[in-house]
Amino acid sequence: MPAGTRGQTDDTTHFFRISQLAIAVSLAACSSSGTDQLSAPVRVSLIGLNDFHGNLQPPPGTVPVRAEGKDDSSQVAAGGAAYLASLVASLKAQNPGNTLVVGAGDMIGGSPLVSSLFHDEPTIDVLGAIGLDLSSVGNHEFDKGRNELLRMQHGGCYPRSADGSRGVVGVDTCMTDGRFDGAKFQYLAANVIDQKTGATLFPAYHIKTVGGVKVGFIGLTLKDTPSVVTPAGVAGLRFNDEVATINALIPTLKQQGTSAIVVLIHQGGATTATTINDKTCPGFAGDIVDIADRLDPAVDVIISAHTHQEYVCFRPDGKLVTQAGFYGRIATSIELMIDPASKKVIRKDANNVATINDVGARDAAGALIPLPVGYAAQKSDRATSALIQRYVDLTAPITSAVVGKISGALNRKTSSAGESTLGNVVADAFLAASSDSTYGTKPAQIAFTNPGGVRADLDGGLQITFGQLYAVQPFGNNLVTMDITGAQLRRLLEQQWEGKSGGGRVLPVSAGFTYSWDASVPAGAAPGTGNRVVPGSMKLQGVPIDAATTYRITVNNFMASGGDNFSVLNHGTHVQQGISDVDATSAYFKGRDMVTVPRLDRITRLN
Repeated sequence: MPAGTRGQTDDTTHFFRISQLAIAVSLAACSSSGTDQLSAPVRVSLIGLNDFHGNLQPPPGTVPVRAEGKDDSSQVAAGGAAYLASLVASLKAQNPGNTLVVGAGDMIGGSPLVSSLFHDEPTIDVLGAIGLDLSSVGNHEFDKGRNELLRMQHGGCYPRSADGSRGVVGVDTCMTDGRFDGAKFQYLAANVIDQKTGATLFPAYHIKTVGGVKVGFIGLTLKDTPSVVTPAGVAGLRFNDEVATINALIPTLKQQGTSAIVVLIHQGGATTATTINDKTCPGFAGDIVDIADRLDPAVDVIISAHTHQEYVCFRPDGKLVTQAGFYGRIATSIELMIDPASKKVIRKDANNVATINDVGARDAAGALIPLPVGYAAQKSDRATSALIQRYVDLTAPITSAVVGKISGALNRKTSSAGESTLGNVVADAFLAASSDSTYGTKPAQIAFTNPGGVRADLDGGLQITFGQLYAVQPFGNNLVTMDITGAQLRRLLEQQWEGKSGGGRVLPVSAGFTYSWDASVPAGAAPGTGNRVVPGSMKLQGVPIDAATTYRITVNNFMASGGDNFSVLNHGTHVQQGISDVDATSAYFKGRDMVTVPRLDRITRLN
């Protein structure tokens, strides 16, 4: 049994032995009666990955696992592509030749500097080396637009940087012998339609023959991708409904003789489980549940993503729904037994396996936490490690530069009102970077950032490096300052809850601006229907906001272009571009002896 996997294949192995015995008895009976012998069931293994986001090095954070005979969970350090490569290899060795590695999107985008500085070419190369066969697209695959995504698939050097300069071969692009060959794996995009041609951006499906049986894979992303991506990134593309797209493809896959159908979809849900592999799936909810329950019964497995959660759940009709967390900390080991005669899956199961590394988890005092009984760290794959180290060395002078100090941990954990300490600091940094005459003729008065743009916590110690700040804001967004009225400011806040966002898009706001919102008021389901912001509660430096007065605000260019459905910002006036978000935050840290942990008192939640 490979290190780090505990005993996740015990039940499966036991089942296979029983099945093989039953098959042998059946074959003997058929032979004695003179009838045709039945074909033996075929074991097909899948390894599911999702939301890798270019985390080539071990990311911060841990995974909760449960030791044998224990009721509580233990935290283990997990992740890192070199360790993931070893885990994938060990899982493949359990079913040689009949194992496929598949992804459910967001394999790139929002990546640490070690990958993003080189336009995510390192991650594409590493995923190919690990053995990824297929992946759906996710919303972050569109961060830099369709042409860049097509380059990721087909290869070629990076043509143009955000500032208009060209990529430099051997410096930030085409780092291997002056070329980049593109992905060894195939992207799938069943519901992403080129509006000019009517064709899908990538193939809608792919059929793999494994052990003599055909397995069909349908890959797609969430239909709401345009609302969570910069509009320029999806220009000219249409994103169709997930369920209608999948169900329409089922007859085609069946006609081609598939024995199993697997959906790779960048959409997900969540459970309330406190450790991995709690297959009771407590509180399982989210968009993926409704999608799964409306899919054709011919779908056997749904490998999901997007919500950065971990689960292995069975729906009432038998569909298996999985997700493997995020950043490569977990891989999903899926086992299918397929009857080639009936062309049906006769048994399926899955287990999420932690990519335990040898970095080690530490307690609050900094002491190394021993691994629970039955667990062991993966060995770092040498070839993958060497590939990554090349880029680590190239970025080291940048990532290791100290930019400031913090008085305590700054993280994304939100209060009941939706505030976080790190979100507040980022908003303050935006305001500081746009509050003098060097940025524009009129300084900003309020700054916001989107919570999805804050990707990592700052809890690694007193000193903060540029690499840590880049991990917080890896998208390369620029600041944008504009004028909006008090009435538009109110609309901006109401749009935090409109549609499906619930309370998950409460915007971090800079110091000096305060307001209250009432959780007892239903969130607006359509534009203009929300009324959660308490009348008269919006204040700037203690002075009530006037609906007719113009205020100058700063956001990032993602929000400014209507990202996350903040469409009111499309109507801002006197718009001016500013510096990058990470440069703004870096300058904020450099300009202070110590960045203190802010109080969470800018937003008040009632009821």
